[in-house]
This record gives sequence, structure tokens and C-alpha cells, in this order.
Amino acid sequence: MGTAHRTRLAAISAAGLLAALAACGSSSTSGGGATSGAIKTGPGVDASTKTITTAIITPLSGQVAIIGKPLTAGQEAYFQAVNAKGGVDGWKINYVEKDDQYNPQTHVQLYNEVVGSSAFIAQSLGSPTTKAIEPLADQAHVLTAAVAQSSSFTTDPVMIVIGTPYSIDVANSLSYIVDKLGKRDAKIGIIYQNDEYGQDGLRGYTAAHDASHFNDVARATYNVTDTDFTAQVVQMKNAGAQYVIVNAVPKPAATIVGTGAAIGYFPQWVFLGPAWSEYLMTDNGTLTGKPTQVNQVLAKTVWVMGYQPDWGDTTAAGMTPFLADQQKYSPAQAPDYYFMYGYTMAQVEVAILKKAIESGDLTRDGLLNARKNLGHFSFGGLLPDLTYTPSLGPADRQTLIKKVDVTVPAFLKTIQPLFESNAAKTLK
Repeated sequence: MGTAHRTRLAAISAAGLLAALAACGSSSTSGGGATSGAIKTGPGVDASTKTITTAIITPLSGQVAIIGKPLTAGQEAYFQAVNAKGGVDGWKINYVEKDDQYNPQTHVQLYNEVVGSSAFIAQSLGSPTTKAIEPLADQAHVLTAAVAQSSSFTTDPVMIVIGTPYSIDVANSLSYIVDKLGKRDAKIGIIYQNDEYGQDGLRGYTAAHDASHFNDVARATYNVTDTDFTAQVVQMKNAGAQYVIVNAVPKPAATIVGTGAAIGYFPQWVFLGPAWSEYLMTDNGTLTGKPTQVNQVLAKTVWVMGYQPDWGDTTAAGMTPFLADQQKYSPAQAPDYYFMYGYTMAQVEVAILKKAIESGDLTRDGLLNARKNLGHFSFGGLLPDLTYTPSLGPADRQTLIKKVDVTVPAFLKTIQPLFESNAAKTLK
């Protein structure tokens, strides 16, 4: 995908595509506030062609593209499926994609480029990058899908947040170790990214410590640009940490585990969700791919926090239609939980659009009102159900624990189903 942005409009015919592109160039709603018939429209909404344009700002190159690419593909798949069925009450979804390379300054620049012609931001991936545009989105009432479970986003009305906040995931995983496994005397440490993402994981770590008084032996940070993690790993080893929370993105997480193996240190590594990728296991992310150098040590020493069912688990009602859409619209996609996350993010965005259309208001304030009053929404088990109300707060407070398994799609198998710890229930 490179660094160039892509504009994709899923349409049924070439004629429809040309008409839609022409309409995008002559939208009467770019200034916002227009009214067409019974529905009020705003930026990014073209009533003449019933097209809603949204923007995706995500890393499509660089080390975090391992998350951004499949997640974006999941959103594309669901939007394409909706458009193929006639759209959202007849409205088609057009999406523009921009590559920020996980750089906050670039993220702000790209946001400013697209915000004037977008109804909302369909994806803003990353805590530090989303934090950089949050004041701008707040001021302009621009609904923004934060692909980042930092706790602070859950109390901002413009932010669409799904899944469990990082702090709660960490608190739950520590409760799993200390309470469910009974490892009350275990020595525990944390390595976390030195930004908003890492700080939210640390909030959960601190809250769990306050609740259960586990044996906290070491805390270490790293910068997102770091490539050597020897100091952090040695700190954990010297402290005798038997369990280490890894609050990182995939490449640093794999390097941390590999560094540990190189010095003969094999604790139970416990990855926060964004630290994982199936591409850490094989060159193409599939069971038949060439194993990486850390394949075996990951399989023996890593657990991953999450809230999604195992790939292909059809006891989740939403799994069958999800897999059908994946095969139809993204057949080359390897089993990937970021793809599933993007698909579910698009689901809730479509639900918000539907509510706004039913309310007759596709202005920015109309979309914001639809988000705040969406109410209960079910993902069919692909994610825990959520409820959006004006009181705001986390969409969910549950976590499951998976182990790395070289025999199953996506290399992850659940060992602890969804649960909510006492620390998670009270975490502010």
C-alpha cells in the first residue's frame, strides 16, 4: 500500500462507481449544515447520490503496519458487504485511507487534510496518534473511531471505542495469575511503551497491585523507536520476575521475548493484545508459513490478553457471516484478530449511521447524538456486547486469556474464557 492514500468506493457497477466519484467531486455538503428532504446533512454527506464519505488514518507502512493493514482490510470487508446489499438504508459508504506510519505529527497533518470532506473518522489507530487529534475532534464534534483502548477515550463522547480498555485487560490478567491460578507469591513485572498506550496498561497494573498486593518486582519502559531491549529484559531477569506483562506493539514484543531467550530467561510473558500478531510466528501468518526465529519460544512462553473468540469458533453466532464476508471480500487474508476487530468496528459504525439516518440527522452533531444514544449493540459474540449511553464509560470490562498454539488458525487458543476481576469492576 505504501505511503499513498487510497480511495475506495465499493459499488456494484462501473457506471455506479463513476457516478459516485463525480458526486464526490461536487458535493453540496462540504461546508456542512445542508438539508435535503427530511434529512439534515453535513460534511462528507452527499444527499444527491446518498453517499457518506469517511476517513481511515492508520499505519499502512512501518513497524505498526502489521496491525494497520489487516485491521483496515476488516473494515473494508464489512463496508463492501453493506454496500453490496444496498448500503445503510440506501446510503453507500465511501472511504478514504491515509498512511500515518504511526507518527502523531503525521496523523494530525492527515486528519487536517481529510476532516473537511469526511462525515466522521472511521479509524484512528493508536493511543499516541489518536491523543494528538483528540482536541481537534472534540472542538469540531467529529466522531472518531479510536482503534486504541486507552481508558481516557471511553469518557470522550466523540470517541467510538469498542472492546476492553488496556488498563482493565491488564488488571484482569493479573487477577488471573494471582487469584485464579493462586500464584500469590509470584514475582511479577511489566515492560511498557512510554506513551499513552503504555501508561494505560500501567494504570491497570497499579490498580491490580492496590487490590491484591501482588509481588511487584520490576517496571521498565521503552520508546516506540527503540530496537534494543536488553536493559529492560535484564532488569526483569535480575528481579526474578516469573510473569512479565508486555505492553508493546508486535515487533518490540517479539524482540523482548527473543532477547530473553538469548540470555537464558524464560518467564511467562503476558502480552497485551496489540503486542501480538500471527506474523510473529510465520512469514505469512499462516500455519503453513516458514517459522520465524522466535516461533518456538513464543509458543512455549507467551499468553495473550483479549476479548475475541478463537478464529473459526462457530459457537459465536457472528462467526459464520464474518468468515463468509472474509472469504468473499478479503480471501487472501490470513486468520487475524486485527481483521476481526476492523470488521466489528465497521459494524458499530454502520449501526451509528443507521440510527442517525433514522433520526433524520447526518450532521456531525446528529452522528454524535446517535453514538451517545445507540444503546445496546451485539456483535454476535465476535466481541462482548456493548451499550452506548450519554453517561459514557468503557464498552466492556471483560478479558479472556489465550495461549500461543502452533496448531490452530491465528496461533491463539483460549485458556480462560471472558471474566471480570474485582479490580476491573472498580477501576476508574
